[in-house]
Amino acid sequence: MKSLLILLLLLVPTIFCRSNAFSRGSCLQLINAARSAFADKLQLANMNALVYNKKLEKKALEQLFYSGPCPQPSIISHNQTDIYLNVKGHDLIVDLLSATGSTQLACVRSKCEDEDVFSIVTDVHDSSPISGPPGSECSPDRKANEEGLCTQEYSRGGYARKFSFGGMLDSIKDSMRNIPKARKEEDAVTEGPISIAIRETIEKIGEIMKNFPAVTSNPVHKWGDEIDH
Repeated sequence: MKSLLILLLLLVPTIFCRSNAFSRGSCLQLINAARSAFADKLQLANMNALVYNKKLEKKALEQLFYSGPCPQPSIISHNQTDIYLNVKGHDLIVDLLSATGSTQLACVRSKCEDEDVFSIVTDVHDSSPISGPPGSECSPDRKANEEGLCTQEYSRGGYARKFSFGGMLDSIKDSMRNIPKARKEEDAVTEGPISIAIRETIEKIGEIMKNFPAVTSNPVHKWGDEIDH
């Protein structure tokens, strides 16, 4: 499990550095590209592609209202959704990328004093990872796309467009190929609950996300653009 955690955390900086501006469209594409690369690396046969559902943004905004503008990194599960609060530079991004059964996603950016807070919402479905070539074990209502994700042309409550990762996916996969195989001695190199490698990678993620453009002065700011049709 620790090897898997390190693998995903090493992947995250590659994901976020591919975009100079975070938007609904880029958030969706980046997470899907990461899920595709993850499924390819670990040979997961039933990884679903996510579609963007703007209605889920409200759930994140409501949770931020109760949690305050500066929430601790956490996952709030409520009514078949997972709300990932303050994911910037934290290892809870692992759960977001590895949940094979999720089908929908929404992204929200808010302010904590002078710092940006990034939160993500997904739906929750009971689904265990299935070993095999990516896209080979999709559910009956889905089919595999070229990226090895199980996708639908249209999903209820959300918009599913035909997306192309372009060079983004190749770049992520190249980075994953360059990740050395997990070593047995990694378990001996620990500082408390997480390894040094994980801690350093989390710090790197935080530095990358600091370069995202500043939001407005509003306490809570949703992505302002639409996904291109």
